[in-house]
Amino acid sequence: MPETSHMPTDESDRETIVQRPSDQALKHELSKDAAGEAKPSLRSRVASLWTSTGIDLRTYETMFKSALAPTISLAAFQGSGWANFFTTLGYLVIIMTILPVVIMPRSKFLQTMLISVIFVSLASSISLLGIYCMVTARINTTGDQIPGQGGAGTSGLATQGAATAGYNSSASAVAGVWLFFQIFIVSVLRARLPQYNVPCIMWAVVANIACIYGPQFNTMVQGEAFVRRLLLACFTGFGIATGVSLLIFPLTSRVVFFKGMAGYIASLRSALQANLDYMHSLEEDDPFTVARTNTIGDRPPKSEKAKVFKQKLAGLTAVHAKLSTDLAFAKREVAIGKLGPDDLQECFRRLRAIMIPTMNLSCMADIFASVEDAANADEKIRIETVQEWHELMKYLREPFNAITATLLDGLDHIAITLQLAPKPKSDDVESSGSEPRPGDEAFAVSYARRRLEFLKSKEMMLRGWCNIHDINLPEDFFSNPDADFDAPKWMQEGSLTEPHRQLRKQLYLCLYMEFLLINIGRRVGHLIKVADAFKAHGKLSRSRLVVPGYKRMRKWFRSLFNNRTDTADNEELHGDGNNSNTVYLGSAYSKRRDAEHLPPANAWEKFGDKLRCIPSFFQSSAASFGFRVACATLTIGIVGLLHDTQTFFTKQRLFWAQIMVSIAMSPSAGQSLRGFFLRIAGTSAALVVSWIAWYIGDEHTASIIVFYFIFLHGFAWVMVKQPAYIPGAMIGQITMSLIVGYELQVRTLGVAVATSNGQAYFPVYELGPIRLATVLGGMFVGWIFTWFPYPISEHNLVRKNLGSALYLLANYYSVMHETVGLRLRDEQGDMSNKNSPGRKLEKARMKLYSKTNLNINGLRTQAAFLAWDVPIGGRFPQERYQRLITRMQSILNFMSLVSVASQSFTELREDGGNEHGLKWLAGFQKLVTEASYTSEQVTTLLALLSASVTTEQALPPYLRVPEPYGLSQKLQEMDKDILSVRHIAEPGYASFAVVQIGTKYIHEDLKALVEGVKELVGELDFSYHIVSTADPSRTKSEETLVFTRSKTVYGVSVSMNRCWRTITLPAQ
Repeated sequence: MPETSHMPTDESDRETIVQRPSDQALKHELSKDAAGEAKPSLRSRVASLWTSTGIDLRTYETMFKSALAPTISLAAFQGSGWANFFTTLGYLVIIMTILPVVIMPRSKFLQTMLISVIFVSLASSISLLGIYCMVTARINTTGDQIPGQGGAGTSGLATQGAATAGYNSSASAVAGVWLFFQIFIVSVLRARLPQYNVPCIMWAVVANIACIYGPQFNTMVQGEAFVRRLLLACFTGFGIATGVSLLIFPLTSRVVFFKGMAGYIASLRSALQANLDYMHSLEEDDPFTVARTNTIGDRPPKSEKAKVFKQKLAGLTAVHAKLSTDLAFAKREVAIGKLGPDDLQECFRRLRAIMIPTMNLSCMADIFASVEDAANADEKIRIETVQEWHELMKYLREPFNAITATLLDGLDHIAITLQLAPKPKSDDVESSGSEPRPGDEAFAVSYARRRLEFLKSKEMMLRGWCNIHDINLPEDFFSNPDADFDAPKWMQEGSLTEPHRQLRKQLYLCLYMEFLLINIGRRVGHLIKVADAFKAHGKLSRSRLVVPGYKRMRKWFRSLFNNRTDTADNEELHGDGNNSNTVYLGSAYSKRRDAEHLPPANAWEKFGDKLRCIPSFFQSSAASFGFRVACATLTIGIVGLLHDTQTFFTKQRLFWAQIMVSIAMSPSAGQSLRGFFLRIAGTSAALVVSWIAWYIGDEHTASIIVFYFIFLHGFAWVMVKQPAYIPGAMIGQITMSLIVGYELQVRTLGVAVATSNGQAYFPVYELGPIRLATVLGGMFVGWIFTWFPYPISEHNLVRKNLGSALYLLANYYSVMHETVGLRLRDEQGDMSNKNSPGRKLEKARMKLYSKTNLNINGLRTQAAFLAWDVPIGGRFPQERYQRLITRMQSILNFMSLVSVASQSFTELREDGGNEHGLKWLAGFQKLVTEASYTSEQVTTLLALLSASVTTEQALPPYLRVPEPYGLSQKLQEMDKDILSVRHIAEPGYASFAVVQIGTKYIHEDLKALVEGVKELVGELDFSYHIVSTADPSRTKSEETLVFTRSKTVYGVSVSMNRCWRTITLPAQ
């Protein structure tokens, strides 16, 4: 029956009908719905599509810049002077405008360009030496000859003034040796110094071209002319690229850093807001419920708010990693700006201090998930616990809203003061009131007052907790903690009873949340003071010349020649798109004590020690990779060095496949395979757009250049917005330049000159597929050599990097342990002095925290490449590795939490307070110093796990995780009143609660970590087999094992035995 004919049956129905809208209102609503359902206009759809691309003004400027440099070189080649000078080497100019990646920030670009000039010069010098050896080898076999003139049986004219001669086996053999040598050196450099990937590619291109034409010269005059033209072509491309990079929409590293800092502040805002939403959800949701275990072995929180919060924090971690890399380049840059290098360092240090406790907020969901089993043990207790949490979170709603709003305003003030965000337009004075707004002069005072108000609201939360648990506190209890109060029955039973322990955990969790928000507020206040100080000193009011100091430039120069730097390649434009992180682990990790040699004692032994570096180098993974690449390159290059195929090799452009092998192989099979597919996809896309650009304008040169410029924008968009696909985008730009550039070169020079280098002429519809075929051939050969003679799989690298992460975690814990000890003994010294113990430990701790975070994030990224690894044998235990990575991140978070909590003791002492609070804090610190709550055994355990994973050695039997120190019980034994409810409002009590939570869950995660490593590498089995001689008839061994527990781990039987050895003496 229709709804309009429904008769009212109760009061609610009558009320509904009474409130039924009129016909006019109904028509109005229907018209609005119809308008809402109307199809969007073409303009709105285009606008929506444009928005989805993410192209804003800055992005388009970058795309324009990337497409401009090769277009300039292509257009310049249409002039007769340019074309006659470079002749058939014009394509190299275009390539050398693409490879330097002009869209990089200025300091990164100039560093890359400096190394590129050095490497290309070195490649030209070595190539000239190689050509000399080739010419000498030819003369030794055939005698002096007149310069070759090209023609039948030769590869034609390599370039103007460099006519080639006939085939000579000796020269070809020497060319093969020099090609192998150069590709080996270049590949070793690529493996050892990943930041020089682009300069190494340029070296490889020059080496390949020189060794292709070198064996066909019979005089050094020809060779010198060829190398000179080669070098000039490269440097001309560099000049165009440098001009475009520095003059067209210039982008400095400082601008990138400030943009990253604005994004950092925005990420902090998003994370704090997501945390508040999660806290609100706890008023109704069950905090102890987690989702089912997912496919990678994690148990994520069921709450959608908690998932969003964790996603925001993952984004914050990525922004932090990138900003730390950008900071190094921003500090080295010469620029016109306002803040100096030390000011940038101070801003980053303060932002990092805010980020650490913000990251610790995410541990709440993990803590609730970890206590799910205990909470579900008794359904009645579980329901009561959930209801208590709902009441507590309602008590906390108003204070949490207030402190979150204060923190967000503080972050806004920082962004406005540092000129990272515009100041909002002032509203009407009456509507805004007298409260200072972010960006105002008096905001810092207002912020401090609002932060202290949250501290006072802590008493409201504690009273609410006491009321829930039947603790009746007098009105003046927090100002007079010695006052009497009515203790409930559960408190009178003693502090070691189970109800007492459970309720104390609940109190600690409340104090945990409150402590972190207070800590974040304090650190935001520190950054506000720094920003206001910059403004007060006039640093933000005028620009000046910023020049890095001598010490900083010296460190930069040293960093050019070693790999002791940390990089985050997830958005680096000069990498090969592998999204990998490079972390320097320190000399202690890589340089181990030699168990077979004592330290050298005299000059001869020192000389021998240096001599041993040679075999050590050839045993390294970098040398192994270089050997593979050199063999793969020569597998194709040998075709151009044989008599019957040399002309065919040049004519059909097989050297393109040879060059692709040299530049496309990666140290692991998974990365190589992924890179190969990306380059094939990029080449295919370039083939299609080349045809479109050629034919869409009826083959007119001007229209071809215009559409070439337009289509290059698409590849530039991929490099900017999808940096993971940089290899495909870059090879797409190069391929399109080669196809279109060659066809226009033929138009300018004529077919006779264009084919004088031995390369046959093909129309554009044939040249594109030939280019694709050569790339496919080169990629296939390269893939074969990632598996031959043995594969370097992604699995192997993930395991080794897991061991590295465990090593860094052990190192971080060791530094954290010493830091906590110094703070408790108040022996940090003057923190403003760089040579004080506390300042040195802080620097080491922060550096290790960044390294460990970077390494763990790199592990997550590297795990994504496992999909590209061809599985052979048993399945890779990816779920176990993912669980271990998650545990390590959790341990790192809780370790940093303990560090933050211990720092608060020092800050509370410096801030002062009431006499009673300081007296309690002094007594508490004295007792805690006597009852140390960190253990050096954790460092030992983590180092042992690292060594076991790295070397694939089984763990020793009966390995135990150090038990967490019973600090509460110990302190109760020393002073039964120190942790009573009388002191729950003391500032240091919350710090103690955080330390207790941190140490407890470090222990829980360590136990899971040890079990996970045992599943990977196994455990040693020391069972005994005893042969008795009492009975001559018994010849077999007899096991005397009382209990045996064994299981199979991926085909490997791992036994864990408890055994007793029985010793039987011979019969008398």
